[in-house]
Amino acid sequence: MTIEPNYLETRLAVVEQHAPDLVIIRYHEHVSFDVEGIAEVIAACERLTGDKDFGMVTVLPEEGEMDLDAMQQEHSTEGMNARVRAHALVASEGLFRKLAEIHYNYHPQQHQVRMFGTVKEAVGWVRARLDGRSVA
Repeated sequence: MTIEPNYLETRLAVVEQHAPDLVIIRYHEHVSFDVEGIAEVIAACERLTGDKDFGMVTVLPEEGEMDLDAMQQEHSTEGMNARVRAHALVASEGLFRKLAEIHYNYHPQQHQVRMFGTVKEAVGWVRARLDGRSVA
């Protein structure tokens, strides 16, 4: 029997699988987002979840940098788009919150995306979406 890890470390973030259908991505502080790094994070999500549907919580850093190419590009793979059921973003009132809002306005998703101030709120919302409960 092979035991898969429940987290994977990437250059930009730690991707944690908290349940078979819940992934939390915690970006490192002072990270420099780029296309290759984001692709590595997405690959880690896909590796941890296999072919199952899942929800995601992304915890954005307080400080860091964003490559213009990364901001302008839609990063999700076809498989990820088909399997993500809800995506909650956790961010302070800083730069990355604004950049995320701009990015998702220009790149609408097939699933619902919502912004939160805490991981607890974000996980609760994703859990409700996955369990089919109505949430405000």
